Amino acid sequence: MRRLILILLLSLPVFSSIGFAAEPAERIAATLNGKIIFLSDLHRHQAFFENVGKNGSEEDLKKILERVIENRLLRSEAHRFVLQVPTEPEVQQRLKALRERFKTESAFQEVLGQTGLSLDELKEEIKERLWVEKLLQERIYAFVFISPKEVTRYYQEHAADFGGKTQQEVEPMIRKTLSEEKRMTKEMEYLARLRSHAEVQVNLE
Repeated sequence: MRRLILILLLSLPVFSSIGFAAEPAERIAATLNGKIIFLSDLHRHQAFFENVGKNGSEEDLKKILERVIENRLLRSEAHRFVLQVPTEPEVQQRLKALRERFKTESAFQEVLGQTGLSLDELKEEIKERLWVEKLLQERIYAFVFISPKEVTRYYQEHAADFGGKTQQEVEPMIRKTLSEEKRMTKEMEYLARLRSHAEVQVNLE
């Protein structure tokens, strides 16, 4: 019954206090465990945490929505398991790097205004993302191990790509490649487990 009511609510337009509105005042993109994810949340994520150049198509928004859902699932886990809260210097350092993605400070401030975020709200968002990174490091990445046999097998299977270099010469690169692959696999498995226990209702077409 609760799920039916939620679906009905998602299908209704939002009306202004003056009269009927032709378009919703704030479109609901999805709900995650009963909490609303607005379309504006996706636009804010896109503006500050996606690669520059996205065209904002419906297909792009669906992909961004998936990443927002994953991030929020991981946030809940981070608050449960990571006791060391990101520090102010860590937040400031990440904010500085984020600012540098924009050509000028005025461009950064313009996007900040367009998204409706205050600087403090953006810093809080950065803090949450750093918290998630700590979670992934402590619960996933710290347990990634590459054995000598894996390095040798990779070298033998890709020997033609190394231009005659010895295994010893390319071992750091091989270890980095294998580590990234394992980290990605374990992260996806972790997210799949979290998603399997979550209640998600997507409202994008």
